[in-house]
Amino acid sequence: MAGHLSIKSPFACLSIDHDLRLSAEGFTADEGARTLGDLLMVLRGRLKPKLPDGTILYRMYRSFMRPSDEKVFKARNLRHDITIMASLVIGSEPNKTLGHYHPVASGGLTYPEVYHVLHGRATYLLQKEEAGKVTEFVSVEAKQGDALIIPPNYGHVTVNTGDESLVMANLVSDRFASVYGGYVKMGGAAYYLLKDGRLVANSHYSKLPKPRMAPPNFRVSKDLYDDFLSYPSCFAYLNQPLRLGSLGRL
Repeated sequence: MAGHLSIKSPFACLSIDHDLRLSAEGFTADEGARTLGDLLMVLRGRLKPKLPDGTILYRMYRSFMRPSDEKVFKARNLRHDITIMASLVIGSEPNKTLGHYHPVASGGLTYPEVYHVLHGRATYLLQKEEAGKVTEFVSVEAKQGDALIIPPNYGHVTVNTGDESLVMANLVSDRFASVYGGYVKMGGAAYYLLKDGRLVANSHYSKLPKPRMAPPNFRVSKDLYDDFLSYPSCFAYLNQPLRLGSLGRL
């Protein structure tokens, strides 16, 4: 694991230790973690790497906020999270998240989500399914300061493609639980991103579309936390995706 890391953002000074534990004065959160053992079923070839199953791949800090701001978030049914991912290689792949879909919110559209890279580099792998088939696969590279809306009806995996810990903030509805079963059943995303930068098809899928690249599709003025507190109504689409319109197109 990397050594101690301090990140100064407009809303807080984030202190991260060698074990990916986060602290920030005046903030509280619900902490969770994913280990290598949790991700074995979504690794390329489902081969067990030469790392202990208990190796922490990333930590999640859900509802990361000042207690004094809790009423504003709850009134909008939104949650602000921080995720910290270790920089390491698992077999032939850089460290990645398990991958998940969101359930339908309204009008046949699933809940969107917004990510903001606070430190490091990420590649977001998004895939759209229709009638049980992946019809679109998009890779988005993001550096510190970049932000991305996960549009409705896309599943997504985050890959730490930098040589440091990846630190991300996200805003998302608190009305649902993520759906991981599809990624576990299929052994990961439709394509694996390898440490050499190649995208390799997952043989558990059939008739895959050609991957395409897209740039980050959102911009923050300060950071997600302060932007939300300043303009909470601007994030109503996170619970009402029909209001998203053309915002967030990939």
